[in-house]
Amino acid sequence: MSVNNLAIEDVRTLLNDLHTQVTGFQGITPTSTADFISMAQATLAAGTDKVWNALQIQLARTLFASRPYTRKFDGLLADDLRWGGIIQKVSYLDSELTTDEAVYHPIDGQSVDQWIQKKGDILVARFTGSDAYQDWITIYDSALRDAFRSESQLGAFYAAKMTELNNKWEQYIEELNRMALTNFMAAKIDAEATYPEGVVHLLTEYNTDTGLATPLTAQTVYQPENIRGFFQWVRARINTLSRRMTNRSQLYQFKVNGQTPNRHTPLENQKIYLLSDALDIIDTMVNANTYHDEPLVYADVQGVDYWQAIENPDQISLEPATINGAGIAVTGNEVTQSNVFGVIFDEDAVVTNVCEERLESTPLNARGLYRNMWLTARRQYCNDLTEKGIVLLLD
Repeated sequence: MSVNNLAIEDVRTLLNDLHTQVTGFQGITPTSTADFISMAQATLAAGTDKVWNALQIQLARTLFASRPYTRKFDGLLADDLRWGGIIQKVSYLDSELTTDEAVYHPIDGQSVDQWIQKKGDILVARFTGSDAYQDWITIYDSALRDAFRSESQLGAFYAAKMTELNNKWEQYIEELNRMALTNFMAAKIDAEATYPEGVVHLLTEYNTDTGLATPLTAQTVYQPENIRGFFQWVRARINTLSRRMTNRSQLYQFKVNGQTPNRHTPLENQKIYLLSDALDIIDTMVNANTYHDEPLVYADVQGVDYWQAIENPDQISLEPATINGAGIAVTGNEVTQSNVFGVIFDEDAVVTNVCEERLESTPLNARGLYRNMWLTARRQYCNDLTEKGIVLLLD
């Protein structure tokens, strides 16, 4: 059953399920409007509250199974097995090698200790807490009774209420996922002085590499005579950065107490999010002329219509949550950055999780003859800045 397409058969199936739950009677299969009305009357005779309680269970099942509006940034979501509750992330730090005692210390009268201990250094990060929020809709008793007069009315009632709530809920999740990614980018930009490799200035590098007499700007780069050459170079630059992230190193990540685990991010664990306009250009004008497109094939590549505000697609402006040199969560400096072209990051660097999601109904308000349906959720949002990530700026 879909909240987008409530065919007569679907509505009758819903009513069959309701009738079975309410009365425990099976075998009524409406084949005409007259049969539908007869069954609806039999169902309502069991009591409006019972009908609504069963109905809202069915609505909840459909609500989370079928979504007319599909949220963006869905690749940031992780399940409870991978990310949920209180997360303790243990990372192992490389230790220095020791002298080969068999070669350099063969001394008469001395033994070589094979039992010497080495605990090893680890970095332990804990991610706790979640954000809770609610939404609700009001269902009037008269509307519920009217909806059962025909299959078309029941379908209209069902679709209008649940699609409205569902679309809004999807957008809430999308915008919170969007902010999790935007925070990560702002934190990287805020720390550029300390970690310069985490922010790449595409136009500056391109103008330096090509030695153009008239350096390109964020505006002139889109002129017909410049666009193909520049975006071919950008495509190659993304390939280079993506490939470098597959090497085990401390590049493109924050340090804690002067050290951080050596990490690597295989292509299949990389996410590459670019402004949609730029990605369209790369897809149509660059990829057609190149065979070296592994990162954009194997990584999770998505186009982003806007980073934070739809009226300023390439701009971000916020005070990011970040970490200091001791690994303590702090609020960073205000970051207002235009010409944000894209971001490449490890899938563990930006993670969101749906901790709990439930739909509950209140009893009937005896005076107002309505009831409320409450949708409640808890979410977790994490930025792990010790994972690899690179922000691409068109400046």
